[in-house]
Amino acid sequence: MLKRGLPAVVLAVCWGTIAHADPPAQDKSAAEKPAPEKPLNEQIALGKAIEEGPALEREGEVDVEQVLGSARRELLTLLAREAATAVANEPATQAEPAIHVGSPPPSMTSKVPKRPLVSTGPAPELKWLHGLALPDFPIRWDDRLVQALEYYRNDPRGKTLVRGLFARQSLYAPMIRAKLRAAQLPEDLLYVAMVESGFDPRARSDAGALGIWQLMAAPATQYGLEMTRWVDARMSPEPCTDAALRFLHDVYDDLGSWPLALSAFNMGYGALLRAIQKYNSNDYWLLSSLEAGLPYETVSYVTRVMAYAVIGRNRERFGVADVTPERGTETVSIELPGGVALSRIAKAAGMEVNALAALNPELKKPRLPPDVKLWPLRFPRDKAAKFREKWASQGPLLPAHRQHALKLGERLSDVAEMYGTTSAKLLKLNELQEDVAPRPGDKIKVPDVDPVIAKKPGDRPVVGVPPDSFVYVDRKRVFYRVVQGDELEEIARFFKVTPEEVRLWNRVATDAKLQRGMFLQLYVPVGAELHQTLVLAPNEVRTLVVGSEDFFNFHESQQNRVRMRYRVKPGDTLRSLAERFELSVGSIARINQFAREKKLEPDSEIIIYAPDPTGKPTEPNGKRTAPN
Repeated sequence: MLKRGLPAVVLAVCWGTIAHADPPAQDKSAAEKPAPEKPLNEQIALGKAIEEGPALEREGEVDVEQVLGSARRELLTLLAREAATAVANEPATQAEPAIHVGSPPPSMTSKVPKRPLVSTGPAPELKWLHGLALPDFPIRWDDRLVQALEYYRNDPRGKTLVRGLFARQSLYAPMIRAKLRAAQLPEDLLYVAMVESGFDPRARSDAGALGIWQLMAAPATQYGLEMTRWVDARMSPEPCTDAALRFLHDVYDDLGSWPLALSAFNMGYGALLRAIQKYNSNDYWLLSSLEAGLPYETVSYVTRVMAYAVIGRNRERFGVADVTPERGTETVSIELPGGVALSRIAKAAGMEVNALAALNPELKKPRLPPDVKLWPLRFPRDKAAKFREKWASQGPLLPAHRQHALKLGERLSDVAEMYGTTSAKLLKLNELQEDVAPRPGDKIKVPDVDPVIAKKPGDRPVVGVPPDSFVYVDRKRVFYRVVQGDELEEIARFFKVTPEEVRLWNRVATDAKLQRGMFLQLYVPVGAELHQTLVLAPNEVRTLVVGSEDFFNFHESQQNRVRMRYRVKPGDTLRSLAERFELSVGSIARINQFAREKKLEPDSEIIIYAPDPTGKPTEPNGKRTAPN
């Protein structure tokens, strides 16, 4: 999170969305009213986008090594590798919302066009979807989620895996659910921890993420977890849960969409923001379908969280209602002096030192932290009394300022540059927190110096725009850069347009918040007063259609890379191509939206981002073909 290196299970490549059900948002009373039941064929329209490769084989024994060449078979292979065990028998109480027909998002990739989506109507094997209770956060019935649920429901390996996970869930589910309720977060976010670690406090990723929530060091520190040479609180379930929920709350509050928030938790907020800015869209479902949009692992991660949440609400339907919950050790905490060796404590408690360490996974060394006076150490309840008995027997002034009225779209950094200071000094001068940005029209204190209006840079900002074009006789086109805290409705009111028009002119999702750095193209009335905002005219920006050849060529040229189409030859592997073109296997997989373990088919075509032999950023120059 703000992370990540944790392996994620790959789900489907096909985008065939079968339906989109929007569960109730805030009104719980409304949510408790069951939706009227309709025939299945009126609720679900199954669309299957058939890509290259054979269909998933569901009958008979499957040889794992022989099925790696198919994306859908990769799902089975990688899911089967996931190790964990867990479970709480908590009945689902959520009412069933109506399932509405959905469709795949429009493709903006420049890949070879897929065969057209075919709507075949409800398939008999999907009748079991009818009547499922849904999680308390929104999901979308796309093909990836359906395939994952089919695997966990029908495949012996999937059923074994999910039964183990739900058995182990009982160790920490009550604590996590209680904290989720207290934080007023969806209780089904519990399944984030299931995907992250299988509820293993000692879980560790190759990237250094730790604990049941797999937190990286930076966000853990940001959210107050202690990390020293002696202690790493990321492996302590309760403090770790507190930090993880605060992070989830913050990213959701910023992003306004649970799929985006879950993506940020997996791939990192900064990486997600860069993807949003690159494609100029805050629509998770769109970003998850674009070339080099979201990492394949992240999309699979979000899908698994949704799948486990559905299973948790429908345990009998998925055969996990009868699993035997794992029983943890009931513990009590005893405060002991810092610096004492665990071996000495374990001996006094009559237990193995490894067993004592397992109850206190946050300790990095076999000794209590020496830099604290007392440390609360967890013991098995049945050994605490004996241990206590035996242990007791052993014994400046700010500068002058003026006021500056913020314009719409003006950042604090812009104001700081104007008055020859820094954003940090302005925050201190105005007694503001970093997460409480001033609003347009607010008057803030600035140094009492004459402002310097920065000259516009020679390079025009590059703005990704949808392929649609609009012509109005009484409007003019401008571009507005989103700053932190901007809301679409507020922007629409200022420019005297409607929110629906803003969404029409841009790829803006209705269920997500605008993110700083996005550009909105606006068609405002010709006579609109714009002196109180910062906007750019069409000749002051460079527009590129998102997903076009020019779009990808430009962005890669800025990294001194070229984008090429490569036709796979016999003997080619992801590793051999990665070495040839100075990429990682993961980079090639992300660019082409397939799994790292994929076997390349001869004569198939993939996209490669390779170093530019000129070594200089270039203008977009059309399609390139990789040399053989």
